Amino acid sequence: MMGAVVWLMVLWALLGWSQAAEKPPSLSVAVILGQTPTVSETALRPARGIGAPLDVTVLSVQVNQTDPGSMLTHLCELMSRQRLHGLVYGDGTDQEAVAQMLDFVSSQTSMPILGIHGGAAMTMAEK
Repeated sequence: MMGAVVWLMVLWALLGWSQAAEKPPSLSVAVILGQTPTVSETALRPARGIGAPLDVTVLSVQVNQTDPGSMLTHLCELMSRQRLHGLVYGDGTDQEAVAQMLDFVSSQTSMPILGIHGGAAMTMAEK
């Protein structure tokens, strides 16, 4: 009896892995832009190449409020709703607090966050 149970578990595991092997691995990245010129959704999507090793999903989000409190609230809500592997953040402010908050969130969640514009892109002093 025990041998039959083990055999069924092995068979079930092999079938599950073979189905997973048919689908390419995926990567989910959020792009949050605030107070920046509007960027079209198609401009953010990567070009699909033949034989691409990853299926990249880009979630584009435009925000109006980029103060640190609203930014942190919006970011936490997004991370709780969506499984993300990385984040690109750009805003139109010169607030260094935004970069510090993004650094804190990245260190606590182990999620890479790239600041590309405004306060999010400010260089912080070494700790």
